Amino acid sequence: MESCRISFDERMIISVIIPVFKDWKRLSRCLEGLDKQTLSKEEFEILIVNNDPKSKVPEGYCFPVNSKLIHQSIPGSYAARNLAIATAKSEYLAFTDSDCIPKEDWLENALELLSSGLDLVGGKITLFKPSKGTDLAYIYEHHFSFNQKKNVQEKGQSVTANLIGKRAIFQDIGLFREDLLSGGDFEWTRRATSKGYKIGFGENVIVSHPARKNLKQLVKKRKRTVGGMYFMNFHKFSSKQRLEYTLMALRPRVTIFTYQGIGLKQKFQLFFATWYVEFIGVMELFLLDKRFKGAERL
Repeated sequence: MESCRISFDERMIISVIIPVFKDWKRLSRCLEGLDKQTLSKEEFEILIVNNDPKSKVPEGYCFPVNSKLIHQSIPGSYAARNLAIATAKSEYLAFTDSDCIPKEDWLENALELLSSGLDLVGGKITLFKPSKGTDLAYIYEHHFSFNQKKNVQEKGQSVTANLIGKRAIFQDIGLFREDLLSGGDFEWTRRATSKGYKIGFGENVIVSHPARKNLKQLVKKRKRTVGGMYFMNFHKFSSKQRLEYTLMALRPRVTIFTYQGIGLKQKFQLFFATWYVEFIGVMELFLLDKRFKGAERL
């Protein structure tokens, strides 16, 4: 790995863990965000986990000298994160994704909250529309994705796009479930909070995440997330519970027409797009249940 500007010694207190799967271009923007952290460079390490053995690092790719590239051949971001946890040297662990861009004070603000008595912090996730992204996909994600505040405060769970916590929790309750390709972050944080560990929402612990570009990517994401939900919960549901879930998923989202800030045409587009994405999700559950296919990864 090539070195870029950052000096490094052993006085670190937090390890940043980033799985990467054929996403080197966007990872570079994530690393740039980490390079600008207000926390001293000597106080954190960056563990990048390549989760595709066939994906080669682009020639001339520039890594910070406080980073380490490791390789995990077991499929899935949770297997990648678990390997990094075993490699990490710090008391605290910070998780984000290769397509996320952390704000300059991300780590510093997270550590401040953790020092106030919290065990875990689920930070705020802001969305931005990527290059060539459609308005429909951005609006959809804005209304239906990454409601971190509700997840943390009402459900005691967080996504690993922005999760920071004490390493000791993993030593106590175990690692992420590697049999899950999606939803393992919710499963693990619920496991932690159900055992009494305190999680708080970090309003000023911010990473930016790109919205999906189009309807096709929204559908792919839905297939992946319902795959995780199937293996965590749905496969154990009774016939009545499965029917209730299906009816709830396919209900007309008429509240969309009360949304502020978008025009009537966009509301109709969002209404039908939402129903279509949920319909695909229900079909995915059926296919998984009948063993017609396996869970999707990305």
